[in-house]
Amino acid sequence: MTDESHHDPSRDHVDFGAPRTGTALAGLHWRQLGLLICAGLWALAWTRFDDGTLGPVIGIAGAGVLAGAVLVRAGGRLPLDWGVVGGAFAVRITRRQTRYRRPRQLGATRLPAHLAGIRVLCVATDQGDLGLVGDRTRLVAVVRVNAEPFGLADGAVNAGRRAAWGALLSGLARPGSPVTRVQWVTRSSALGPRARTRYVAPEAWVRRDEPAVRSYLEVIDTVGADAQEHDLLVAIGVDARSGRRRRVGDHAAPGPQQALDAAAEFIEQLSASGLGSAHIMGSDELAQAIRVGGDPTAGDEMSESPFGPEPLPIDPADPGPMAADEAWGVYRCDGAWHASFWVSQWPRGEADPDVLAPLVLAGHPGRATSVVMQPRDPARAVRDAEQARLQYAADDELRERAGFMASVRRRRGQAAISAHERELADGHAAYRFGGYVTVSEPTRDQLEAACLALTTSAQLAHCEVRRLWGEQASGLSCTLPLCRGLA
Repeated sequence: MTDESHHDPSRDHVDFGAPRTGTALAGLHWRQLGLLICAGLWALAWTRFDDGTLGPVIGIAGAGVLAGAVLVRAGGRLPLDWGVVGGAFAVRITRRQTRYRRPRQLGATRLPAHLAGIRVLCVATDQGDLGLVGDRTRLVAVVRVNAEPFGLADGAVNAGRRAAWGALLSGLARPGSPVTRVQWVTRSSALGPRARTRYVAPEAWVRRDEPAVRSYLEVIDTVGADAQEHDLLVAIGVDARSGRRRRVGDHAAPGPQQALDAAAEFIEQLSASGLGSAHIMGSDELAQAIRVGGDPTAGDEMSESPFGPEPLPIDPADPGPMAADEAWGVYRCDGAWHASFWVSQWPRGEADPDVLAPLVLAGHPGRATSVVMQPRDPARAVRDAEQARLQYAADDELRERAGFMASVRRRRGQAAISAHERELADGHAAYRFGGYVTVSEPTRDQLEAACLALTTSAQLAHCEVRRLWGEQASGLSCTLPLCRGLA
């Protein structure tokens, strides 16, 4: 569920690159080719060692089942893949891992499936206490970004900002960089009652009986009922196993310092490029962001409080919900229903820079969009591009011998591979990336309506999204700032 991308700042278009295909023969993966060989051996064994009529029937039937499992796609996946997903889901049901209730014992830190393996760490620095997420062998620093508005700027300014963003990503992918994952997450939510605490000073509550203040509160309530706010987070992950350290600990160095230094460098370059301002989130703020990802209403505890817009603090040691239930197609977490999708197809060919605007900015509130990226080693990226080009040439030769004509999609994919190889030769950075979207609603019926609206938005963005049946817990975690989503 990954792709490769490259960005050329000299062009005012974005190319998402060619989707990755099989690596064995004729676009097949090694596991598909292996099962096809097993199907042939199965048919040969039954035909050769059973002289009756039953042997060939069993051999041909078994070979057909194996071939169908690796060649016929259903719902965008092979039956072999569906078997793996269904088997893993059945195991979780058997082990009672699809149902979570928060332990009532004090000090218990068991978390639900979508947060399994994480810890929110507090690191004392000269700038105060900063937060990190320890996720098994990865440390993640999360940056909250206040981006400059793109819609009101002219084309030249936006082109410069896009070029600056491309240069920033290239810097993160430079050789020797400790950064192993980069993720951006944008969330949309309805302001609702939070509009009062967000845009009304505490002093105004004392004077709310005055006509001017009362009129202002009425305007805030009217606008806040329909307004949305967008929260942009950038997560930067480093490998916690660097050096001689192999475990993620509260005081393990140099992992935490590497993560914080990488985040500080990112903020500095972001500000210097004119893309906006940012700050590294503290442990309390980070725990709040994780909690809100599972329950969007978690930020409304003090929405009507006259004492300011600060929400109730969340214990960093317990960023999880009170209860969670995973089903085949939905995930319920406290007072919210979630449905997660994988972006299986990105826009093909050259697209406008704002092609993803319908997917990210439009639609119902309660939508979280995430793109996680992994910098690729330049030498290996060049070798893979050369190998992909040779594979396309070999497959075309086989297709020509068999009498198949090359399709337009295949020719475009081959052209994208060639362009990717040229840009790598020019020194541009390469990333593996994957995209995920989670929609959240308070009821199941509203959730299905939001899922339908999401598919419409994806079509307007020239993308294809597929529901992560049987993987809803992991899908929700991919839209949290944890740098998850790449195998």
